[in-house]
Amino acid sequence: MSVFRRILNTSVFRLSLVYAVLFSLIAAAALLSVYKVAETQIEEQIDRRLTLETNILLENYKKHAVKGLLEDINIYNKKEGRPFYIYALIHVSKLDLKKFIPVNQYTVTKRNKTFSSIPLSDIIDYVNDRQGDETIRVLLTLLPGGYQLLVGAELEETQHLLDQLFKATLIAISIIFGLSIIIGALMARKVVRGINAVTDTADNIIEGDLSHRIPVTTQNNEFDRLSLSLNSMLDRNEDLMQSMQQVTNNLAHDLRNPLNRIRHRLESARNKSMTDSEFTEFNEDTIGDIDNVISTFNSLLSIAQIESGNSRKNREQFELKTLLDDLSELYEVVASEKGLKWEYEAEDSLTVMGSKQLLAQLFTNLLDNAIKFSPENGLVSFKAVAIKSKQGNKIEVTVSDNGPGIPAEEHEKVLKRFYRLDSARSTEGNGLGLSLVKAVTDLHGAEIHFKDNHPGLRVSVIFKGTSSIN
Repeated sequence: MSVFRRILNTSVFRLSLVYAVLFSLIAAAALLSVYKVAETQIEEQIDRRLTLETNILLENYKKHAVKGLLEDINIYNKKEGRPFYIYALIHVSKLDLKKFIPVNQYTVTKRNKTFSSIPLSDIIDYVNDRQGDETIRVLLTLLPGGYQLLVGAELEETQHLLDQLFKATLIAISIIFGLSIIIGALMARKVVRGINAVTDTADNIIEGDLSHRIPVTTQNNEFDRLSLSLNSMLDRNEDLMQSMQQVTNNLAHDLRNPLNRIRHRLESARNKSMTDSEFTEFNEDTIGDIDNVISTFNSLLSIAQIESGNSRKNREQFELKTLLDDLSELYEVVASEKGLKWEYEAEDSLTVMGSKQLLAQLFTNLLDNAIKFSPENGLVSFKAVAIKSKQGNKIEVTVSDNGPGIPAEEHEKVLKRFYRLDSARSTEGNGLGLSLVKAVTDLHGAEIHFKDNHPGLRVSVIFKGTSSIN
């Protein structure tokens, strides 16, 4: 389909066409109104001039009667300074001028005066030195004794002016309609370009190029805002695809070792007889590997369920300190058994909107890591405080330890699934704990930050938006 056909088929162009027609009709009505007003004003101006000329003649008629009026008319008709005026005094017995005036224009005003527009040819025989067939504007005044005083003005120049005004009106309407169509076509072309950009990007993504994005200009218009939203969605989809690929690779790698160990044990058990103690050890090791595999799948399912947003249904507003008190009571015993110092502090009246179960799972993972990596006689700190900022009140929960910590360049990486630091390879775990923590914080609109505790790690979870401080 050609670009021109695409433009014609766009809703924007069709809507522009409708607006062009409506606007042209409105403009035509407005311009025709201006034309009629101008025509009326010009006619009224001519009528005032005719009235003035008639009044001058009537003043002389009062002084010198019909004879003096005839002398004035003869002088006026020959006077060079009045080429556009026509004067005549005609007795009704010779010609009844009223019959030349159309019925719809015949209106007797005060002093028996009537304005009308008639052809000059109707009275040309009674007017000296005049010829032609153009229309003239006349003021007919009926005088005593059957006399009729007619004062007229030629309308040739006036009509020419009105004709030019009418032509200009038609040209203006045509220009307005044409410009409306052109502007509509340009707008439609711009819309088609924006749609083509989205279509091209979609085609490239369908072909497998997930990195392709919709171009964004600096105009910050509707298409730019739509492009930014779609590009953000595409970035998210690409991250999810890459994350899925990475998870698949890591899952295959992490499951291979325990499955290989189970297979090796089964082959060994098939080829030799075992004592009761060996069989018991065999069962415990196999069950342990299977439990690790199940734990990995359960963690993945938990993260997937959290990221899907289904857990939002179980959110409620509750006092955070109550949950933290219970966790502190539990982990204080765990820390003591490992020979660690425990420090806990939580402010009162910290209210948060969220899922108790998921938040408990979040803090449990952080506390497990803190206790796991803290050296003997180390300190594990668990605190919750209210903080104020320009964005509003927030709640900060921190978990600190004196362990090896996490290098700054690894802070973002440890939140990915199955990612483990080299120093943690020898410890138990599947690299999904902090991924679950990240999923829960995102679900609650919270932030997670890692800082150096000098020595050790300080993990800070900041709740905002849905959090409130009383």
